[in-house]
Amino acid sequence: ASSLRINAFWFLSLTFSLTAGLVGILCKQWLRHYQQDIPKPPKGALAIRQFRYESLLQCRVMDILSALPVLLGLGLILFFVGLIDFLQGLNVKVAIPVTILIGTGFAFLAVTTSAPALQYI
Repeated sequence: ASSLRINAFWFLSLTFSLTAGLVGILCKQWLRHYQQDIPKPPKGALAIRQFRYESLLQCRVMDILSALPVLLGLGLILFFVGLIDFLQGLNVKVAIPVTILIGTGFAFLAVTTSAPALQYI
């Protein structure tokens, strides 16, 4: 049961991370196409550029890009949970310091993420 749980965590982590990479590459291609020069008269170029801009808004490319760090964060959390589970089954003396380091890293992340919002309270 433990090995099944660990593999589930690690494969979900891999899936989230690779999905974030793939979506990031697709968004980069969309943005490169948007920024591509248009060899037309200025009036036609403006119309094409506006069409591309509206397409980016309609496809919600900026929302997709802002979701990528969330996917990577989920992948990282799942990987660390699987690692802690793996190490606890292997050797508790190794698992404890690794768990402390991972917990410290996530505590730092939580404080630095929420600190800007706390200044408005």
